[in-house]
Order: sequence, then C-alpha cells, then structure tokens
Amino acid sequence: MYRRIKMGIIMIVAALSLAGCCKVIPCMPWCPPPEPPKPTPPQIEARLAIMRNREVAESKVLAIKERFKGKETEAAYVEASDLYAKAMSENNAWLSVLTTSIENNENLEGIKSYEKQSIVATDATEAFVKYGKEILVGKPSTGIVAANLPSKGLELSPIGDFITALVNNGITIYKEYVALQAQQRKNKAEVIRKELIWKMWTDIKQAGAK
Repeated sequence: MYRRIKMGIIMIVAALSLAGCCKVIPCMPWCPPPEPPKPTPPQIEARLAIMRNREVAESKVLAIKERFKGKETEAAYVEASDLYAKAMSENNAWLSVLTTSIENNENLEGIKSYEKQSIVATDATEAFVKYGKEILVGKPSTGIVAANLPSKGLELSPIGDFITALVNNGITIYKEYVALQAQQRKNKAEVIRKELIWKMWTDIKQAGAK
C-alpha cells in the first residue's frame, strides 16, 4: 500500500514537472498544444466594425424587398439585386484574401491584391448603398456601374470609413492569429469566414420570416 502511494506521489510530481516544463518549452513532444489567445478588444472592435458595414447593406436589401413587394420584375429592383450581388462577390473575395493569409501564415500587409480588393469591395458596396437610397426615396438612378464610382468609402463605422475598416481592421484580425499553430490558424480562419461572409440576396430575410 505504501509503495502504491509513493508511486502515485512520484507520478503526480512528474506530471507537474512536465506541466511546468511545457510552460518554459511548449514545443516539447509531450506538451499539449497551447491554448489559442482570446480576441483582444481591438480585434473584437475590428470584427464588429466590418459586420456593422455589412449590416447596413443588408438593411437596404430588406427595405428594398419591402418597397418592391410584388414588383420584383421592375427594373429598379433587378438593378438593386445585381448591384448587391456585385458587392457580395467583392466583399467575399476580400474576406477570402484575409482568411487565406491567416491559414497559410502569409504576410497580409505584403499582399498587393489585399488593398486593391479592399478598394474594389468599397466601390461595389458604395454603388449598392447609394442606389438603394435613391430607389427607396423614389429617385432611381439606373445604370450605375460600381467601377465608375469614386472610392471615398462609406462612413458607416465609428472606426473610420468603409475602406479603412476593410484594410486596417482586416490587418488587426490577421496579426492576432499568425502566431498560432497551423491547425489553430485554420480553425480561426473558418470562424472569421463564417462571421464576416456576405449572404446571398435571397437569404436575407426579416427575423422570423421563412
């Protein structure tokens, strides 16, 4: 009995020693993977800023659907849905650049296409929001082409305009995850993708609607 107790104490001490060792040298083979860091306030605010801007676009979709209920074949409604599809596509392309850089441990600030895609996404978003405002007050301006609009951004976020939200807040998110291990980066990238992805026009519905 005494020998068993002694062996138990030795095993506990050994486990504690290994645990202490893992804090100093976490890469040793017996050490469990480190816990991923919790999002910091700047990163949380960055994600919220991007989501707020997306929700502005979604609110326009809901208002347009209500305004044109039963009139979905009208040119203004079709134009609005086309402009939203463009905005969705470009913003999700921007999101793909962000999540891929996290997953592959690439330097987001060094990817030339990142800032370019931020501008393209901004133009497309601005085109849709501007057109949505016009048709909701009865002054549709048909034929808006997103690429022809100036990249001034939309002041939808307290952090700054829309393009600043995409560029700077995306980098804030990226920097907090690049130091993680490969599988953790992949998991975090998937969380970010699900959180920030733009929905299809047909999937945007009032709460409780089928």
